[in-house]
Amino acid sequence: MFTGDILKVYIDNSTVNFVEKKPLDLKGFSLIEGFPGMGLVGTISAKYLAEKLNFEEMGYIESNMFLPIIRVHDGLPIHPSRIYVDEKRKLVILLSEQIIPQFFIEKLSKAIVEWIERKKISRIISLSGIRAMPEKAGKEIIYGIASDDASKETLKENNVEIIKEGITSGLNALILLELKDKNIDAFSLLGNVEIAADYKASAMLIEKLCQILGVEIDTKPLLKEAKETEKALLEHLEQVKQTGEEVQKLEDDQTPSMYG
Repeated sequence: MFTGDILKVYIDNSTVNFVEKKPLDLKGFSLIEGFPGMGLVGTISAKYLAEKLNFEEMGYIESNMFLPIIRVHDGLPIHPSRIYVDEKRKLVILLSEQIIPQFFIEKLSKAIVEWIERKKISRIISLSGIRAMPEKAGKEIIYGIASDDASKETLKENNVEIIKEGITSGLNALILLELKDKNIDAFSLLGNVEIAADYKASAMLIEKLCQILGVEIDTKPLLKEAKETEKALLEHLEQVKQTGEEVQKLEDDQTPSMYG
């Protein structure tokens, strides 16, 4: 029998349910948000953090805005958007392994902010990726965007490169905008993304996050995954190159010569 709590948030004609296994007291907690984005670093980082620091899965998010998909783990279905809690460290993780349709991102961001306010969460850290300038490709840089001056100081103190001018988008960007005048500390950490699933950027992001939170975590497995991913990518590119050369040679051999 379900003994938990369901917090319903209504945005226009959409409903977002935050389903908790038990009513969660998150007053004064820091929320780490990791939803799919560039390089998938938000999801990769948040999921890795939850696993390595032994967070307890305490709930999930369901909505008629979500695509009708499930996540399968160890042969069993689980919700792709989940809530993890570490009561000792006063941390909560909100992560998703499903892409949120662009049309619903604004509505979902409003729903998440309403949940944050109702739960009296005091700080939000969004994890995401950014495609850096070519001259900074390959460099271990973590960028940041703050919602207010206090959050900006936190980024400066932790040697995060603040993005002073530019345009950003996505769920984490809209959450920051919604929180701008809410008197809640909020900032986004962005990894330097170079490939589709960037484990290296995720490892760098986690290291910076742990520095800010004052916790320790081993990122070697993620870096190993990065090397394996890069190796597989190089092999794939080489296969594409060889295939392209073979196709070109075949086309050249079959092209009639005007002098023949």
